[in-house]
Amino acid sequence: MEQTNHSKLMLAILAFVLLGASITGYVVLQKVQTKNPSGEATQLTVSPTAAPTLIPYPTKGSFYFKVRGTEALQSGKAFVIDIYATSSKDTVAGYDVVLAYDMQAFERQSIQTVMQAFRIFTYNRGNHVSISATKNMQVSEPVRFNETPILSFTFLPKQKGTFTFSLKPQGNESSKLVNESAEVTYPEVSDIRLEIK
Repeated sequence: MEQTNHSKLMLAILAFVLLGASITGYVVLQKVQTKNPSGEATQLTVSPTAAPTLIPYPTKGSFYFKVRGTEALQSGKAFVIDIYATSSKDTVAGYDVVLAYDMQAFERQSIQTVMQAFRIFTYNRGNHVSISATKNMQVSEPVRFNETPILSFTFLPKQKGTFTFSLKPQGNESSKLVNESAEVTYPEVSDIRLEIK
């Protein structure tokens, strides 16, 4: 008999809690409908406050530019930009380079791999060029970059002025290194400004 009274008391408390939750839900719903009497859905516009990051891989190593013959950068006269890389202590199985520049002001005449251990694939993207490199299957020894030239670009300037060449991310593409264990790292990258006379 005591157990039945206890069960009735628990059922009464449960019913009271459910009734309170129902009333609270009804009141909240009425307040929401009062704020938006037309019954139309409210559309929120969200704009990011910062540029989205790509993928949270660690930063390790570096890519940077060296220009050959900087004293003679003139419109109509070809020049060469080399990209150098450092991979820290990691071995390298492949890499991506994203190079952005003013494609109206420069005619790209060639892209060549400096390291014969890698095969490159070039993709024109409109405002930048992407280069993907994979290590040749015939190369069995590990490859590390230590301020090593990896790519050579030949450009013909078509205009005078000051121009920027950048290795920074473009859209969802970025410069990166891939080691022998298929782990990806992002190298430190920089811009270079060139004055064409």
